[in-house]
Amino acid sequence: MQKKTMQKSPLIAPTNHFFWSTLWSQSRWSLLLVLISLFAVVFFYSQWQSSQRQQLLLSAQLEQQKRLQQRELGRIGQRLGQLQAELAQVSLMGNRLVSNYDLVDELPVPRIDSNLLQRPFNGFADLNQTLALVMSQTQEYGITLVALESMLLNLHINEITQIQGHPVPGYSEMSSGFGQRRDPFSGRARWHRGLDFRGKIGEPIAATAAGVVSLSERHPDFGNMVEINHGQGWITRYAHLDSQLVEVGEHVEQGQLIAHMGRTGRATGVHLHYEVLKGNRQLNPARFIPN
Repeated sequence: MQKKTMQKSPLIAPTNHFFWSTLWSQSRWSLLLVLISLFAVVFFYSQWQSSQRQQLLLSAQLEQQKRLQQRELGRIGQRLGQLQAELAQVSLMGNRLVSNYDLVDELPVPRIDSNLLQRPFNGFADLNQTLALVMSQTQEYGITLVALESMLLNLHINEITQIQGHPVPGYSEMSSGFGQRRDPFSGRARWHRGLDFRGKIGEPIAATAAGVVSLSERHPDFGNMVEINHGQGWITRYAHLDSQLVEVGEHVEQGQLIAHMGRTGRATGVHLHYEVLKGNRQLNPARFIPN
C-alpha cells in the first residue's frame, strides 16, 4: 500500500503547477490589456477634453473679435455720417454765398461726390480710406467757406456797411454833443466821445448799419451795452441801455431794433450814449446822422 501511494504522488504535483502557471500567465496578459485599455481611454479622453477647451477658447476669441469689429464698424460708420452731414452743411453754405454774392468766378466751390458714402466697403482699409477722403473734402470746403467769408468782410460794399441813420427812431433830442464838456459827476472838463440822446425808459434803439454783434454785456460805466462790428474797422456802440435784444455773433440789418433805452451804468438820467469808432478811434457820430 505504501508503494502504490509513492508512485501516484509525483504525477499529481506537476499537473497542478502547470495549471496555476498557465492561469497566472493568462491573468497577467488580461490585466496588462485592461491597463493598456484604461490608459488609452484616459489619454484619448484627456485629448478630447483639451480639444473641446481649445474649441471653446477659439470660439470665445472669434466672438470677441467679431464684437470688436462690429463696434469699430459702428464708430466708423457714425463718424462717416457726421462727416457727411458736415460736408453737406458746408457745401450748402458755400453754394449760398457764391449764389448770393456772385463770386463763382472769384472762388468756385467744388462739387460733392454724393455717392461717396453710399457704396459698399471692402474691409477696414477701404473704409478708412473713404473716411480720410471725406475728411479731406470737409477741410477743403471749410477752407473755401473761410475764404469766402474773408472776401466778403474785406469788400467795402457801401449799401451794407455804410453807417448812416439815427440810433433812436423818431429822432430823439440830443442832450450832449461830441467833444469837450463838463463831467456831470465830477464837474471837471472831460472829453465826451459820443452823442447822448434823451428819451424814455424802454424807447427803441436801432442799428445804424448792418453788421455783426461783437459785444452785448454790462459795463461798469456804460451799463448795458451793445457793440456792432460793420467790417473794415467800423464799430458802433450803444450804451446805458435798459435791455439788449441781440446776442454776440448775431447778424443785424440797418434799422433793426437792438435794444431799449435806459439809465444803467454811470448815467444821470435816461438816455442813449452813441459812439462811432474807426480802428478804435472815436469819430463824431454827427457826421453819420442825416440832418
